Amino acid sequence: MKGSIDVELTVNGKRRTVTDNATIATLLEELQINPLRVAVQLNQQIIKRDLYERTPLRTGDVLEVITFMAGGAS
Repeated sequence: MKGSIDVELTVNGKRRTVTDNATIATLLEELQINPLRVAVQLNQQIIKRDLYERTPLRTGDVLEVITFMAGGAS
């Protein structure tokens, strides 16, 4: 049985390792982030939420996970 290959990427400026079959959706789940409350930029391109489960992560990818915050000016 083959061992899994680790993929090294950068998430919000920090190095992170995921398995070779990871997607944006699996990364968000691992980070315990609700996908409905964030926008994800992969290699300087915004990824549509409905593509999170189909977008694989590769070594060298750079992701920015932008969290939406409730509230506003008072």
